[in-house]
Amino acid sequence: MPSSASGSAPATFLHKVIAAVSFAALIHAAYSAAQHRLYLRLTEQPFTALPADIVAQTLASLIFLCWACTHVAGAFQPIRADIANGRRKWDDVGSCLSFVTFEHRAKALSPTYALDSGRAFAV
Repeated sequence: MPSSASGSAPATFLHKVIAAVSFAALIHAAYSAAQHRLYLRLTEQPFTALPADIVAQTLASLIFLCWACTHVAGAFQPIRADIANGRRKWDDVGSCLSFVTFEHRAKALSPTYALDSGRAFAV
């Protein structure tokens, strides 16, 4: 299997099938645990622990689901800022233009601000 640029293998159909089957097995393990608790309540037995097969199914399906989800999720983004922002200039790194606004009430403090007659405040 060829690896992508970030080092993780690309998602294949097999990874998606493993993810779906392991998710179904995890749901089945949860249902089995609920059924076991119901059986213990009906027979008035104390609950000590889940049976070993339910615990094994839960752990195995959880491990396979986590493994398959890392492949299905896609390539991870690099954490290092010099790799992610390698093409940006130094002047552009700190600028956050989405926060810049020019229409705010502090412009009325400017000596060149002309008060519009339609927007005059009643005092």
